[in-house]
Amino acid sequence: MKPILTLLTDFGRTDPWVGAVRGVLCTEWSRWPGETLPPHVVDLGHEVPRGDVEAAAWFLSYVAPEFPADTVHLAVVDPGVGGDRLPVALSAGGQIYVGPGNGLFRPILDDAKQRGENVAVVQLDNPLYRRDVERNSATFDGRDVFAPAAAHLALGVPLEQVGSPCDDSAIGQVPGQGFPAGSGAGGRRFRVRWIDRFGNAITDLERESEVGAALTAGREVEIAGARIPGPLRSYVHAEPETPFWYWGSGGTLEIAVRDGDAAARLGLERGLALYVPGL
Repeated sequence: MKPILTLLTDFGRTDPWVGAVRGVLCTEWSRWPGETLPPHVVDLGHEVPRGDVEAAAWFLSYVAPEFPADTVHLAVVDPGVGGDRLPVALSAGGQIYVGPGNGLFRPILDDAKQRGENVAVVQLDNPLYRRDVERNSATFDGRDVFAPAAAHLALGVPLEQVGSPCDDSAIGQVPGQGFPAGSGAGGRRFRVRWIDRFGNAITDLERESEVGAALTAGREVEIAGARIPGPLRSYVHAEPETPFWYWGSGGTLEIAVRDGDAAARLGLERGLALYVPGL
């Protein structure tokens, strides 16, 4: 099977940055003529909100499990580039992740450890797997450090060969998480993690959790001062222009408006509190 390497960035599509990263990948693979098929590159997305590590962490943790074992995920949302965060790579859940140690991979690592899986983390410090020092920039580790390492990892170079083993504290913590899930004046409290392009609000309340199991038919949740009924099976089961909640494709509670935009209608945004009254 042809190796797979994914790309996730906040670079957008109007600047040359994504092209430069792809160019380095191709250059590194050209150094392995006849060894193996060049990996297939999959663009997960390049429109993550600029510098929003928390959004990128959620995005990656949602998408990565859909890929086969041995996929290499190169993720670059790196507002601290040039600072003291470490360049890292880790193996978790049978896949490999490459990027900044700023918390971007924390949900991936924590989930793997919670499942009892082995994880390994290295600091990308082997000069054989980065661009020549004289060509490096202090502001573009995505091109100069992460891309070369990811390119070789995708061709089967062992993780321990591209860097030195380190404690998983090098992964960092996700910034901007705000309050933890807990109790509030309105009941159990959760958060909006993502607003998709349809205006649906995706939260961190998991269906398989204790609270999720208690959300039976007819139970309302509260957000932005509004009581939202549910769960409904899908959009077609809702009245037009009416807010409702449902269990989304990622297994968490989502809020939508049929034939409308829930975020615009209710004033929803990432980080907003969701309450479950009475629990």
